Amino acid sequence: MDDDVETAYLAGGCAWIMQPLLSLPQGVISTRTGWMGGDGENPTEEHDGGHAETVKVVFDPERLSYRGLLEVFFQAHRADLDRDVVGSIYRSEVFCTSAEQRRVAEEMIRDVDASGHWPGRTATRISPEGVFWEQGPEHENYLQRFPKVFKDPFPRQGVSSESAPASG
Repeated sequence: MDDDVETAYLAGGCAWIMQPLLSLPQGVISTRTGWMGGDGENPTEEHDGGHAETVKVVFDPERLSYRGLLEVFFQAHRADLDRDVVGSIYRSEVFCTSAEQRRVAEEMIRDVDASGHWPGRTATRISPEGVFWEQGPEHENYLQRFPKVFKDPFPRQGVSSESAPASG
């Protein structure tokens, strides 16, 4: 990977919903949907192997900080819902690629909890990066291709759908 870019792996519910939201900030170069955090190989929706639906975000840290990306992530999903409520596949988890990402994620969770934004404390886990299993091309940019498939039950406060998406 180029030294001028950074990669983040973020799981926060349905990857179809998270991918377009995590593509919004200026500085995002590309996103891919996939799976991470389980034990099984080649996961699918039917056989997830304990993985969470995850979005891989490649971004330019000169244009978008990791904390800035996490701010969008925490605005874009219900981080206070326990995996027993939403299901393991849709759990909230940040997979860190470095000690610095872990430090920033821990700080961000403390700030989110202190903000009172959610009725409860965040249930987001912080884990080391694992193997990222890409979902097939039929899953990429799904909501852009099929915008009327379903209505998301959770409002996205503070995430503007009018922001100019980054190219890529």
